[in-house]
Amino acid sequence: MNTFRLNLKRISIWVLLLTQILLVISYFFLQIETAKPDIDTKISFLKSNEIVKDVTPTYHRLDTNLILKSINTRSSFIDFNSSLCFKNGTDLVSMRISKDANWKCKCLPGWHGNDCGMPEVLWRAILASRKPIKIKGPRTFERRLIYVFKVDQFSEHIADIRINELDHDCHYLRNKLNNKFYKEHQDKILYAQGKHDTLWKSVKPYLKNLRNDDIILSSDSNEIPNKDALLFLKFYDQWPQPIKFRYRWSVFGFFWMHPSRTIIGGGACTIAFLKEAFNNKLELLTDNKTLSGPLYKGITLGDLNHYGGWYCEYCNDGAQIVKYLASKPKNVIKWDRIDKQKIDSDYIEELIENGVYIDGKTQLNKAYKYRDNYFAPQFVSEHNWRYDFLLINFYSKLDYYE
Repeated sequence: MNTFRLNLKRISIWVLLLTQILLVISYFFLQIETAKPDIDTKISFLKSNEIVKDVTPTYHRLDTNLILKSINTRSSFIDFNSSLCFKNGTDLVSMRISKDANWKCKCLPGWHGNDCGMPEVLWRAILASRKPIKIKGPRTFERRLIYVFKVDQFSEHIADIRINELDHDCHYLRNKLNNKFYKEHQDKILYAQGKHDTLWKSVKPYLKNLRNDDIILSSDSNEIPNKDALLFLKFYDQWPQPIKFRYRWSVFGFFWMHPSRTIIGGGACTIAFLKEAFNNKLELLTDNKTLSGPLYKGITLGDLNHYGGWYCEYCNDGAQIVKYLASKPKNVIKWDRIDKQKIDSDYIEELIENGVYIDGKTQLNKAYKYRDNYFAPQFVSEHNWRYDFLLINFYSKLDYYE
């Protein structure tokens, strides 16, 4: 028996040794083959007249009709016994590991409702309105959201955040689109030139299957609406109209806040409401004076602690901010309040470093990304390497080494 075991061990050792030798030999021959020139894999260069560029745009323009997709809401919800729960707002992990039968949805912090589909910001807005609002839903199919906003060379970063978070100077944007900018989102973009107050009338005829209960949203070039609130509007019925947004007021980046903390802007409503209440005049949807009248019974999303989105003012580098200020009419910037004869990049960078507003007087409040749930939009926080200049004050040594 001992002799058998010894022989078995010897055989195992020889098998292992032979296997190693074969691996070494294989590696040696592989290196020789790799070193040989392969005629078929040589690099060849096209002549200038042979170069073909695919410049066919995939975004939509006003010379083509746009068919809006109908999306079933079922994929955004999950069944737990007899309960239908909204995935983004439900604590799915604890419900799945719970030994008890789950007859009710268990909401994550910041979510409310029987199906956990109502975000905190909307729940608070309904409570604050003190109106008998009876939300119904979820719907079988999502409302489609048509988001109208302006893009120029000074708002590229905010446009990038908006398009990715929610998931447009004219030649400037067209060139960016032709160069495959927002490539993964181009099938959802309709590029149009025109003034804001007439743009909707130009665009609407090209949306062939537009429904009366679809949503139209409009906002300024530096506004980013709360994504969770917009999803709720798409999934549910009988919410008050029109919707306004109380934004968190960030300056130079999300690391500084204006002392006023919030600013109201933007507007959203259904296509039917825009026609009936505003005669399809999109500019009235975003006019705070118009919506402050007694005829309109809508609500404002956001308060001083829970925001309906982000207003990122002067969120650019110093040189771009100087160009932006120079491009504006003198009556837009209140120059009489600015203690500076000449505004240059050095001056702007000093303001950013020390947290002083563009007027050179107003002290900004520091924001803390690890303490504040609303520090920045979710997409920005999840892609901090891409937007680090908006999350970290690189002009301040204290922020840089935090």
